Amino acid sequence: MTCIGCGNCCRERAIDIAFSDILRWSDEKRWDILNEIYFIDNYPFKGQGGFYIEKSIPKKEDMERHCPFLKDNKCSIHDTKPGGCKDAPLAYKEFNECPVFKKPNDDVINSTVKKQTQDIMAAKRNLNIVMGVLTEARTWQQ
Repeated sequence: MTCIGCGNCCRERAIDIAFSDILRWSDEKRWDILNEIYFIDNYPFKGQGGFYIEKSIPKKEDMERHCPFLKDNKCSIHDTKPGGCKDAPLAYKEFNECPVFKKPNDDVINSTVKKQTQDIMAAKRNLNIVMGVLTEARTWQQ
């Protein structure tokens, strides 16, 4: 599979942020990225929320939501993009947004999804650490 740079994978898809992403960006002092991350308690369902790049969450009134780091159909943070983005399209059973995606084998999907889910859950378990990092990022940005 060769990416054709359509940018569809960065549109209309909420971007989950994992614990390893947050720690990496903190070490890299990537306040620009960290300032886009919020804990959203009611997405996808009430009480099942997590950390997301807020501007990627689809809203009824604004169906043109996309990752704020998508510039000219390219990832402007490609060198340090979220793990979920690195795993795409392998982490998704169906990736209809991508015109060149061919479904990988189920073992690859299951392994990728398991790893990604554990890392995303680690962010929720370490809520105090993550909130401290996000608070620090907002302080540095000012």
